[in-house]
Amino acid sequence: MIEVIFTSRPLSLKPISWVNAVTRIKTKSPFDHVSLKYKGYIHESTAGKGVHKIHFDEWTKGREGSYLICYEIEDRNKVKFIHFENLLGTKYDYWANIYYLIGAKKMLERKSRQRMFCSELIAEMLELDNPHEYTPDDLERELRDYNSYIIEL
Repeated sequence: MIEVIFTSRPLSLKPISWVNAVTRIKTKSPFDHVSLKYKGYIHESTAGKGVHKIHFDEWTKGREGSYLICYEIEDRNKVKFIHFENLLGTKYDYWANIYYLIGAKKMLERKSRQRMFCSELIAEMLELDNPHEYTPDDLERELRDYNSYIIEL
């Protein structure tokens, strides 16, 4: 089974990365990140690491108190892992966050494939049109027809 995981980290005095803060503020959403879990591994793009794969047990470290909203995709053919493999190692797209922060979303139309942010990667793997236009909140709305569940770490 494949799961698309939306992360909602608790607000606290602990610093939240500026990337996650921008995502939550500009999308007016509780989601600060989206990733995909398959066979015990998380497929994601994050600030500092870019597009990479990490074991779920390692990924959960430091996320205590976070809520995970998980959507189950039972049809393996709906997710194109070849896109992930082709993008593996691609750097994180900080400019996309800056464009969202200053309200210049139209700048994303000039998007190159040299950099990738979290929701863009998952939208690419799901073969959605214009993946660079998706925020975690947008993706969550797209997946509401799938079975879902919520867990707290």
